[in-house]
Amino acid sequence: MKSILKEVSVELVINKSTFINYLIPVVNLEEVHKNLQLLKSKYSDASHHCFAYILGNNQEIQKYNDDGEPSKTAGFPMMEVLKKQGLTNVLNVSIRYYGGVNLGAGGLVRAYTKGCASAVLEATFSYLSNYSEVIIKIPFHHIGNVEKYIRDNYKLIDTLYDDFVNYTIYVLTDNLQNLKSIISEATKGESVISITKTFDRYE
Repeated sequence: MKSILKEVSVELVINKSTFINYLIPVVNLEEVHKNLQLLKSKYSDASHHCFAYILGNNQEIQKYNDDGEPSKTAGFPMMEVLKKQGLTNVLNVSIRYYGGVNLGAGGLVRAYTKGCASAVLEATFSYLSNYSEVIIKIPFHHIGNVEKYIRDNYKLIDTLYDDFVNYTIYVLTDNLQNLKSIISEATKGESVISITKTFDRYE
């Protein structure tokens, strides 16, 4: 599965109707509803606000809405584009300003498909990675050997000083064993690395 890094918008004019298409990264239903309300408010005079969204690492949540267009001529074709591209955690909204020319069912399907597909072409993709939050505990006399390596190679989340120095960092789970080997060698085996949680994120 993949998602997108940032919002993309594309505007198309098809047979005098204007279609403004937004492709937006989202992580939950709250973000979906928030973005829908923002766009409906921004384009309150539009004829239609059609949408499709997919959530979940395995595309578990899927929903679309034609917003007054004939059934399955707007939200459904956009959903099909998102699914075929293997996208998740995305919301696609197409705002239509009616131009006075009826496009017919086939024309609508082509228009909404083109708007969504055009946005996907402009998008920068992000991919799911699994991370571990770890605490690296070392004796004070090894700070010089360890801290520069951590700062140069990882994002340091927190440092706590008690009887030891405790560094909290995020590390790709696939790289965890390599981290343990390097820190153990740098501290002559006097380090302790513990995992506090694991999580997935798109990047």
